[in-house]
Amino acid sequence: MDLVIKSKDGILLAKRSINPGKGFWHLPGGTVFKKEKIMDAVLRIAKEETGLVVAPKKILGYIEFLKEVRSGVGFHSVSIAIEVKPIGNNFRPDENASELKYFKKIPSKILKEQGEFLKEYNF
Repeated sequence: MDLVIKSKDGILLAKRSINPGKGFWHLPGGTVFKKEKIMDAVLRIAKEETGLVVAPKKILGYIEFLKEVRSGVGFHSVSIAIEVKPIGNNFRPDENASELKYFKKIPSKILKEQGEFLKEYNF
């Protein structure tokens, strides 16, 4: 799941400090645990990855990640994109990100699939 954390300052992105995508901006996100409700995962992921309490607004769509790995074996990952509103502005990155920053324009060094999604979303 990917969170589009949107405020008057723009959309909050994290700069990855680990691979894959080290050094690229991306939407905060994570995995939904077994038997975890989607909206419970939204609140947990936002808190863990950004320190923010958020209010879910709406499901925006999905982001597909088509990756090829070693020996031609690939995978297809699909992530639900959910728009949320931050409550407060006291954010901090987790151990997977070196920085969090609001953007009003899509940065050039963003994960490809997320950048394409944000363009479709009319960011």
